[in-house]
Amino acid sequence: MPGRETHRPRVNGRAVASAAACALFLAFLAGCAPSREFLLRKSTEIGAEKNYVRVLLLNTAERVAVASPARMKISGLSDRRVHYDGKGRSVFFYTEKVKEPVVVESWNSPLSVNGVPYRGAIELHSRMGRLLVVNVLTMDEYLSGVVPCEISSGWNIEALRAQAVAARSYAYYHIMNGNDALFDLNATNRSQVYGGVKVETERTSKAVRDTSGQVVSHNNKPILAFFHSTCGGNTIDNNKVWTGEAREYLRGVRCEYCSRSPHYAWEEMLTLYEIRQHLARKYVGVGTVTGIAFRKEGGRVNHVTVDHKNGVVRLSGNDFRLLFPEKKIKSLYFEAVKTRNGLLLKGHGWGHGVGLCQWGANGMAERKAAYTDILRHYYRGTSLMIMAEKARPGSQNKLAPGPPPRY
Repeated sequence: MPGRETHRPRVNGRAVASAAACALFLAFLAGCAPSREFLLRKSTEIGAEKNYVRVLLLNTAERVAVASPARMKISGLSDRRVHYDGKGRSVFFYTEKVKEPVVVESWNSPLSVNGVPYRGAIELHSRMGRLLVVNVLTMDEYLSGVVPCEISSGWNIEALRAQAVAARSYAYYHIMNGNDALFDLNATNRSQVYGGVKVETERTSKAVRDTSGQVVSHNNKPILAFFHSTCGGNTIDNNKVWTGEAREYLRGVRCEYCSRSPHYAWEEMLTLYEIRQHLARKYVGVGTVTGIAFRKEGGRVNHVTVDHKNGVVRLSGNDFRLLFPEKKIKSLYFEAVKTRNGLLLKGHGWGHGVGLCQWGANGMAERKAAYTDILRHYYRGTSLMIMAEKARPGSQNKLAPGPPPRY
């Protein structure tokens, strides 16, 4: 696995719950408030010369169990005052008891959070009556738990490498541009899906190792490397899907490689009752739907107007799609045919359609394209760069010069 260190957690195991450890821990949670300097750091170094990423696992008002079958240490986050250092066990954290932030570390074993194992360290912060549980680990450890969640591990290795570089670029972009002092990324699809140790596979971890440190860059900075399942023949400019600035490297491109995707072409019935039902969950006073109009740009719906008995609802195409269950409207690349009870949608692709098309990436790889060619195709006008392995004093997570891979 990438980034192997003797003090980092490595082996799965089951921890035995210990009420005594819980009571002990709750007794000493005090006096370890983190300094402002610590909280503002965007990459934490824990005794190693690597860049680290901070991933929000949970934001909850419920009890959180952190466990290890091996040696386990609990420390104050700012002063590193050790509260427990001994045999592995389970410790229960309650938001009303966690007065100050703490960090939990383990040796030669992952730490489990509510039964799910993760590499690296676990931080716990109390914020407005809720516990924020943050996993701090090396970038490649993190990506080993991301790539298999985002792409099929059985695909061509070049597609897996392209996905690893895209995911790393996306992560570094958020590390360098994030605005939350406690974490860089979310473990859900609000950022990239991260599943920890249990989802890791040898093939996806190899793709991470093979591309270690590599990011897609534009103007010498990591790009916001969006990706999606299937574009359906064309990707789309980012500003035609979401509001905000047009990004040169996220311009739409022709894709001739994703036709083998099961989502390349699809049909779905959408009744007027369904439209009203889902609109009413977000908009107050929606009456019987009397008409609906779609405005397109670049072949995809980017604005929807719904007339109903009580007024009009106007929303973006993406907001309209997200009103429905995930697989109902797979993409905004569709034609709508009026039926007796509503609409028949005849569409192409799955996802927002911006950036790298994953099925297209695999299609290119099957045609002998290298991962560098794949990235260059979907992210136009970009280069590959190497991120610094060792954070320089006062300039953590900056790009370090180095020979770029073949691109």
